[in-house]
Amino acid sequence: MSARTSSPRGALILVFVGIGLTVAGTVLAHVTDEPAWRYLIAVGGLLQSIGWVLRLRRIKGGAA
Repeated sequence: MSARTSSPRGALILVFVGIGLTVAGTVLAHVTDEPAWRYLIAVGGLLQSIGWVLRLRRIKGGAA
């Protein structure tokens, strides 16, 4: 038996939070014309990537 460290729901929540941050950062960067919102876009993309890796690791059994 392998130890399960993350739930599939938690990984998908991380993905959707990342999507929300990316969309919010994109809208704010466009509306306010401030380049500082790019950091929010980058954090959102990073959260999405981490969430998908956790999700795939859980589905494939650590092969990802």
